[in-house]
Amino acid sequence: MVRRRPDEPDYRLAARATARTGAPGTGTAVAAAGVWLVLAPSVMEYPEPDAVVHDGVLGAVIAIVAITGAAAPRAAAWASGATALLGLWGAVSPFALDHGPTRPVVVNEVVVGAVVTVLSLTGVAVAVERSCARRAARARPSRRERRRALSHRYVDEEVR
Repeated sequence: MVRRRPDEPDYRLAARATARTGAPGTGTAVAAAGVWLVLAPSVMEYPEPDAVVHDGVLGAVIAIVAITGAAAPRAAAWASGATALLGLWGAVSPFALDHGPTRPVVVNEVVVGAVVTVLSLTGVAVAVERSCARRAARARPSRRERRRALSHRYVDEEVR
């Protein structure tokens, strides 16, 4: 819980609370899904070499972009957006590239692609929320908020 500082207006308290909360594990979870896509052809023994190469490259790109976004907070929004598009491609690619009748391969790619897309969109939402909170923290308070803060300050001084 974020505690109110003395003479802190509501908009600054909300900005501090929002900046501290969010979904911090989305980047690492997306990177883990990318690593799984790299390892899945070996673990599940894919019969088609095209699917092996596709999943290896797609998983490596997803992992690298997700790690970049997790390591650099300023890059989180674009990295989450990029991994969302890559996840969407991962979910659609078995049908677009016709990876054959191997059901476990298709199910794996669709499920991992859907998970990556949902987690990445969550990351985009958190990044947008944080940027809005930063703008609110820098914004100038309205007259009403300044008057309210002054009246609370005088009330607090009279109580002491």
